[in-house]
Amino acid sequence: LSPRPAAMLALNLAKSVAWRVGFAIRESGQALERVGCRLQGIYSHEEQLCRHMPSLPVQYDAPSSAPGSFAAPSSLMVGNVSLGRSSSLWYNAIVRGDLKGVSIGNNTNIQDSAYVGASSEYSPPVEIGNNVSIGHGAVIKGATIGDNVLIGINAVVSEGCQIEPNSIIAAGAYLEENTLVPSGEVWAGNPAKKLRDIKPEERTHLKDLPAKYADMAGQHEEIIKLLKMKQQEYTL
Repeated sequence: LSPRPAAMLALNLAKSVAWRVGFAIRESGQALERVGCRLQGIYSHEEQLCRHMPSLPVQYDAPSSAPGSFAAPSSLMVGNVSLGRSSSLWYNAIVRGDLKGVSIGNNTNIQDSAYVGASSEYSPPVEIGNNVSIGHGAVIKGATIGDNVLIGINAVVSEGCQIEPNSIIAAGAYLEENTLVPSGEVWAGNPAKKLRDIKPEERTHLKDLPAKYADMAGQHEEIIKLLKMKQQEYTL
């Protein structure tokens, strides 16, 4: 070999060795980090952040979130959607404002796997008030929901429905189109009918539940920030 190719070969070999040594050191450091985290009872290094985009503009409309609101990484807001202060959109929940607008008030929670939006361009817009809890898997289509309302798990609220404040829609209920639910009533069944008037303790629960979700949203947001910091450290 001539001196020049030999020098290049030696340089490439040195670079390869340096890269492998650096890789081994980084892997050892990450392994020690994981061991230390486990000893301290911290398991954030085992979580995986989704690259899913929780906010998606459509044409000229983009979702807006007020300060203090929370949208989980796997949730989705599309188009003309406004999320109020201290409100939360949880994992796999979908709010679609691509056909008609969706307005969500303050201190309201849209729980896991719920769907909120219009069925078509002829649907009325969705208006959700303050201190509303929409349960897991519930479906809200082109309806108006007043303040301090609880929509139970897997309930369906059809187009044109109006739910007045301080009301409860039971889990699994199906509200037919253009149904009016007066204030202070519990509705259940398929099709849903009035079951009874709400109890005093239920009125208290309607106000307490959104506050619990707001606190929990803050905790989840802190965890997500920590995970992002850990990912940045590992990619340096």
